[in-house]
Amino acid sequence: MTERDDHIPWKAIIRKFKYEISEEEQAELDVWLADANNHARFRSWQSLWLSIVKDNMEYVSNVDALWKRMEERIRKMEPKMIQFSLSSFRLYTAMVAALFLFLFSFAGYMTTEWYEASHAVLAYSSLNGKSQIRLPDNTIVWLNAESTLEYSVSRWTKERNVRLNGEAYFEVAKDPDHLFVVEGGGVVVKVHGTVFNMEAREKQDHVDVSLLSGSVVVENSGVLENLKPGETAVCKKNIPKIEKKTTDVSVSCLWAKDALRFEKKTIDELAGYLSEWYGVEIQLDPLLPTDQAYTFTIKHEPLEEVLGLIAKITPIEYVFNEDNTVRITKK
Repeated sequence: MTERDDHIPWKAIIRKFKYEISEEEQAELDVWLADANNHARFRSWQSLWLSIVKDNMEYVSNVDALWKRMEERIRKMEPKMIQFSLSSFRLYTAMVAALFLFLFSFAGYMTTEWYEASHAVLAYSSLNGKSQIRLPDNTIVWLNAESTLEYSVSRWTKERNVRLNGEAYFEVAKDPDHLFVVEGGGVVVKVHGTVFNMEAREKQDHVDVSLLSGSVVVENSGVLENLKPGETAVCKKNIPKIEKKTTDVSVSCLWAKDALRFEKKTIDELAGYLSEWYGVEIQLDPLLPTDQAYTFTIKHEPLEEVLGLIAKITPIEYVFNEDNTVRITKK
């Protein structure tokens, strides 16, 4: 039950309503009515009283009894006020602060989730042998053995970003609005759409970029160079220098082909192609004959099988060393 406010002159108010108020009570009531808010409340209760009288309800002069009867009607009219003790107020404040913190944290979490959902990173690896992959933008990439690649796109940038550790052959899908950027060994290659090979192995002190078609910009420690088809950029790691040279860049990309066709190639020429194809260093004996030409195609045959085929034509011997080299000598 709502407790009566002792600051309200209930007895004088009720006696006023019943026309039984004394001069002292009227003086007390006038003091209370001097407040505009109290005056408004009095008018509201007076209207309530008149409505009750109109309904021919019977009242007693006892103030407490009258209060009980009027309480529910007054409760509907009076605005409710919530009073807090100091400890309750502190608890309420803590709860509000906790709610705001939760909402703020939740909003931050949802923002993070939305951001991460809009930023995708895909990882690829080719640890046991070369493999071909197609990136989400339709770029074709060949990964050489023991190579890894990370591809990331985000709605916050217009770049297609790739991080390479190892060797990869790129056939970049053309997209003028989204630059294709490859980073490996501290060297950055920027291109919109072209074909190139990049070797950026962690154990090597240099990074090589060979361009087959299109154009690329190579950056090494702040130094920039534009490459043309048929050029290779040799970049020493952490040294602001780029050496450009014109070479048969197709040789550096042989490893990324499905098949390799040789037409009348000498053993010297074969050694260069086979080294790239199988990823080994082939050392030739200077006494080997150079007048013999070879024509054949290889796909997935192991190097030992290819050398065995050559040995049937030319008397040679070959040894596979533990340091990933192959020594070929005259038999």
